[in-house]
Order: sequence, then C-alpha cells, then structure tokens
Amino acid sequence: MKTIVCYGDSNTWGYMPKREHPEITANNRFPWGVRWTSLLQMKLGADYRVVEEGLNGRTTMFDDPLDICRNGLESIDCSMLTNCPVDLVILMLGTNDVKEFFGMPPYVIARGCARLIERIQAGGYGPGGSAPEILLVAPLKLPDTLPGSWLGEEFGPGAIERNDALPAYYEKIAAEKGVHYLNTADSVTADAADSIHMNEAGHAATAELMYEQVRHILG
Repeated sequence: MKTIVCYGDSNTWGYMPKREHPEITANNRFPWGVRWTSLLQMKLGADYRVVEEGLNGRTTMFDDPLDICRNGLESIDCSMLTNCPVDLVILMLGTNDVKEFFGMPPYVIARGCARLIERIQAGGYGPGGSAPEILLVAPLKLPDTLPGSWLGEEFGPGAIERNDALPAYYEKIAAEKGVHYLNTADSVTADAADSIHMNEAGHAATAELMYEQVRHILG
C-alpha cells in the first residue's frame, strides 16, 4: 500500500466557502465524498492510503499573530513521523502567507516551501529511510471579489497580486529541489462567497488534477 500525505491548509481540510463568518468552524467542513482528498482516495482505491493533513490557517513557515499552531514548518516532522513510511507528500500551502500582516513577498513565501521540502527530504520518512516523493502545488487562484468578502480585510490589499505571482516562484523551487510541480491556479478559482475557499466543483477539479499527478509519480 502506498501512503500519500496531503499537507495543506483549509482548502485541504475542506472549509466550505460562506458569505459570512461561520459561527462554528467544525460545522463548516465539506463531508467525505466532497473533499478533494476523499475523492482522490476513492479514485486511487485500496492500494493507496490518502492522509488528510489540512489545517485552517496553516502557513509555510510563519507564526500567525491571530492564531496558534499555524506554522507549517514547526509541525511537518510530527506529521511525517506519524504517518511514515510516506511514499508521496502533496504540499499545498501559500494562500495564508499572502495575508497583508505577514508582509511577505512571493519570493519569501516560495522559500518557505523550499524549507519544508528540505525538511521532508532530510528526514528519512520514505520507505526504507528514503526521501518521499514530493508534489509541490501552487495554490488556487483568488478572484477579484476578495476585497469585498468577509476575509478581505484579513488578507488585505495586494493579496491577489501576491498570490498570482506564486506559481512562477513555486515552479523554480520545484526545479531547484528536484520535486514534482502542479499549478492549480490554471484550473481552480476560489468561490466568490468568501474568495478564499473552493466549492464542490473546485474540490472535484482538484481531485482530478491530483489523481493524474499521483498516477504519474507513483504508477
């Protein structure tokens, strides 16, 4: 059996886009069978184990002043050790990093992905102590409706432009580190309801993109 760890943020967790802030986050998660991770599991079948490691608000390597335990670099080793041996890590982070209060340009956000990749490659978390395969995923496109959404103030001005610049930097990081690369922004856009999270159609499209990549990488 092949183990695939999907390490991401709320779009990996399955956060449902809403026009207003949900009162209870736990009630605002797409169910199994809708989340892209679950769809990927169903497409791949019993020879694969897809592990959902999505956390709302997770960043590549930055501490969130409004919430705790969101630094992806601090928890990556724990996630790998919990699930090893890991055959493939799908790394999809960066959306939260474009928030204005982090003040991070796209280049630095991409370097955050590079640091995560380095930790995964050095940890011996793959079969026989090898390095797992890694798929670096540039996050989905953010629509022009973001400034008017309930998340617009938190993400701040310039978030869309920073997010649009990420794919080019991510592709360079993937080449530099010798890992696989996918740009979801070419096919998936966040729902206009909150302009950050994907809807059911977005999850279905993401699952199909991931399925094609997994079959290519793991056979």
